[in-house]
Amino acid sequence: MAFEAAFEILEPSGVVQAIMQAVDGTLAAVQPGAVATLGLLGTGALIAGQALAGWLLADLGSGVIHWAQDRYGSPRWPLVGGIVRDTIRHHRKPMGFLEKPVLARSARMIGLSLVVLAVLLLAGAPLAFALPLSAGIFLSNEIHAAAHAKARSLPGPVRALQRMGLIQSPLHHAAHHRHLKNVNFCTLTDWVNPVLERARFWRRLEAVIRYAGGIRTRRDPVVRRQQRRRWKAA
Repeated sequence: MAFEAAFEILEPSGVVQAIMQAVDGTLAAVQPGAVATLGLLGTGALIAGQALAGWLLADLGSGVIHWAQDRYGSPRWPLVGGIVRDTIRHHRKPMGFLEKPVLARSARMIGLSLVVLAVLLLAGAPLAFALPLSAGIFLSNEIHAAAHAKARSLPGPVRALQRMGLIQSPLHHAAHHRHLKNVNFCTLTDWVNPVLERARFWRRLEAVIRYAGGIRTRRDPVVRRQQRRRWKAA
């Protein structure tokens, strides 16, 4: 009631009209900036979401490649036999991975990343998605190497990213080597493996391959030695 009485008193004087005009003018001035700001925030969120999706998809891809190398194939196979031998050697001597030069570790992944980037861009994929996906493929073996390196040998920003889980931490990757190389196949981040392991993704995939094609996983000597040590310890 008091507000209505004040409004009736002030209205004839033109004060209310002046206030309304001032409010309208302020809103008209602020609105374009607010809309632009919201647009920028929306665009930024979209770009960040696309970049994260690309990075995580690269992590999943690293897991598929790593899983196939660790669980299938033979060193005697043509074409891929050398890759299988490198995989077995890595599990026998994990730190030996660090003795190789960058090109020896990552040449295949660098080539694959460039092919994937070209295909994505030709297909019209957003650059914000294509670049992180290709970068994840490009860097996957180097991030894997960093997960084996001593912390003091790594630059501070790399250690910070490992603590965040945006690139894989040594503790997270160590589970793969402790568990007979049948878990945590993704090598890029700490985020994708827990989801896949909770869903028993790799076990279910191996079961499908075994029942559908009769193909069983490879049993490496290094894994059998680890099992024997566990049995003796028990």
